[in-house]
Amino acid sequence: MTLSANQVNRSLELFELKSGTKVRMEVLKDLLPDANTALFFGKLYKLDYRQLSHLMRSLFNTTVIQTLLSEGDIHSSSLQDYIIDIVPPAELMSSGIVAAQFISDVDHEFLPELWDMLEVQIADSIQKLVDSLDGVLSVVQGKYGKMLFSTMAVLNKQRQGIIGQFKARIAHPMVPNNLVIFDVSGSVSRATAEKIVDEVVALAYKANASLAIVSDHTYLWDAGTFTRTEVMQAAEFNGTHYETLASVFNRDWATVITIADYDSYGGVPSYLKQHCTGRVQQVLDISLVNRATFLSECIGQLADKVTPLLIGNSDYPLGYR
Repeated sequence: MTLSANQVNRSLELFELKSGTKVRMEVLKDLLPDANTALFFGKLYKLDYRQLSHLMRSLFNTTVIQTLLSEGDIHSSSLQDYIIDIVPPAELMSSGIVAAQFISDVDHEFLPELWDMLEVQIADSIQKLVDSLDGVLSVVQGKYGKMLFSTMAVLNKQRQGIIGQFKARIAHPMVPNNLVIFDVSGSVSRATAEKIVDEVVALAYKANASLAIVSDHTYLWDAGTFTRTEVMQAAEFNGTHYETLASVFNRDWATVITIADYDSYGGVPSYLKQHCTGRVQQVLDISLVNRATFLSECIGQLADKVTPLLIGNSDYPLGYR
């Protein structure tokens, strides 16, 4: 059977690990059988967020990953025009503090593992082994290849004192004061949210984070007190009013993870800067479109550091407005 033009192109596609080192994508599909192994591979090779996003969506054709990182639903890539009036305090934030037991087997694919990869420190011995593989990755295939990076990930995690160690670089003293913000406005769409809400909930539990959702209003849950059902019931899928996050940031946060498209109103950053008294150590951004989210820009002005983690794939132009 002959190959189609698309199959030929895919078989010839190269992935650049670093300057001067490229490997066939077909080889990586053989070496990296699951998302967790691919994330560990990305950590080993110090892939930036664009490389990691491209790798994940090329390797895994799952609903969650394609929803997060590929062109699909029409998300917003531009800001709206509206006037931020003086918002009554009662309208700034509605809290949903509902005791709930987290279901440990919640269906998720990779966002919680992405958090783990942020914290892991690669052992020197494993890093040296990986560096030595640069020139031979294309021949490390088959059964041995499938075991290689998965095994290194396990070794690096289990032998903390000898081969590697996990080091919580993203942390407050004992209990990290973290926050996940999920944009559930109309431009994100209910269909998108339904596909990735389990990832968002699992990520928040993994990071011991509070969860906020924002549309016309902001709803906030303390860490460990929310379920996917409660989140979806509260989600409005209407306007995009990031100014309603103001009360959430009248306290300090360690890490804030933003999950959104590019929407809301250009006057929001100055509004939040004027009305928020809290500070953020760092913002980590997960974008549904091909640019950093406006939400990360808004919260980033309150932060010491802003880092893009993953970026979607669409026809929207890169860069800020």
